[in-house]
Amino acid sequence: MKLKPDDQWRWYFDTDHDRVMLDLSKGMVFRSCFPAKMLTPYAMGETSFSVEDAALYYCFEEQTRRINISDEFRAELILNALVAFRFIKPQMPRSWYFSRFAMIEKPVQGELIQVRLQDCRTEAIFLVAEAGDSASLCLLAQPKLTLSDRVMSFCDPIKIMNDRLMPFVEPVRMPIYGTAV
Repeated sequence: MKLKPDDQWRWYFDTDHDRVMLDLSKGMVFRSCFPAKMLTPYAMGETSFSVEDAALYYCFEEQTRRINISDEFRAELILNALVAFRFIKPQMPRSWYFSRFAMIEKPVQGELIQVRLQDCRTEAIFLVAEAGDSASLCLLAQPKLTLSDRVMSFCDPIKIMNDRLMPFVEPVRMPIYGTAV
């Protein structure tokens, strides 16, 4: 089911689940993946889903159409990116995992980007939840990523220095030809 932002949506904090929730009306509720310890005090209240939230939702949605994920995972990524932008505490960059490229001076919020791990073999796709002048808060936009000391899961946040980011390049789908004679 494809979501469409609505003026009835509202953000609130659920103490039982220790998460920011989004009441999508009609009995549907989204639970973010970020625990309270990662959130600002502002997240502990209740607020309406704003016009700015809706605009950013559509920005994230447009970009995520470029990757091959189900509508359910797309909605999860988009809504967690909104929570990250609105409610996550400032983080220090953890860029030592990634190779330097200096291909992007400053990414655009909502942009899909790629990084290459220091091992130079593994690349990963992230969604920029909040673009900064020198580092950006990004959410993992693939099922998992194994780093040297931990494994990241879908939607996990990490702040990355912009000089580690590369533009996302969609894989080229080559036609399959017959075998050579």
